[in-house]
Amino acid sequence: MTEISSPELPRGKWVSMIPTLGVVAALWTFSSWGYYALVDRLELDSGYNDAPFVFAGYYLGWAALTLFLYRAMLTQRLSQAVLSGHVMVLLPMLICFGAFVVFVLPLFPNVSVIRAPEDPPEFMFATAWYYLPKSADILFQQAIVATLIHRAAQLGLGLRAISIAMAIMFGGFHLALALDGFTATYVIRFSIAATAFGLVLPYLYLRMQHGFRWAYGIHWSFYILDAVITHLVLAAPPWAQS
Repeated sequence: MTEISSPELPRGKWVSMIPTLGVVAALWTFSSWGYYALVDRLELDSGYNDAPFVFAGYYLGWAALTLFLYRAMLTQRLSQAVLSGHVMVLLPMLICFGAFVVFVLPLFPNVSVIRAPEDPPEFMFATAWYYLPKSADILFQQAIVATLIHRAAQLGLGLRAISIAMAIMFGGFHLALALDGFTATYVIRFSIAATAFGLVLPYLYLRMQHGFRWAYGIHWSFYILDAVITHLVLAAPPWAQS
């Protein structure tokens, strides 16, 4: 666990965060741009659904790049024993999540085109394969989050300040979904969830043992919960089922 100081917020410490914030913003921006460029290049309707292995590898590459850029800071917390522990915990977790989307999620009503928005996000009509690249995408996001949180703690910023900053940044990043043409309901729902999650992420990483496992598991669980709610709320109306 990382030791952190009192919640004093000297301006100089925030200034020292600017290079890291700039790199993280670039990673997020170029990964998003690259995703859509690759979808267009491959002439796909849905990247995650139509080419799951391609985009799983794509986001694993971005996660690896993030870890490489900040290896000096992050590898201090990634001993061989810790890595082995992560694998031993996350592998069964991912198997359970995978079993849910393969065997349980199809038991829920299908999302109806009648109730779905005109330009629905991919996950509304996702196959089980959608969640393979999504798992890698979540890993990339958590690599970015871990970088920001540990860098802020390294500079001596307090837990409260880091939590507020992460809530603003993580929620703000998801507001950018509006630029991709997603509906207001979708953007607001994900932004609120991301803001709340961002608020607790520093506590998970800095105060809890194996915070990455908790963060990754909660992050993945949100998509499961959202998928279930989406299938129930956007199911075909009774008059359209006959």
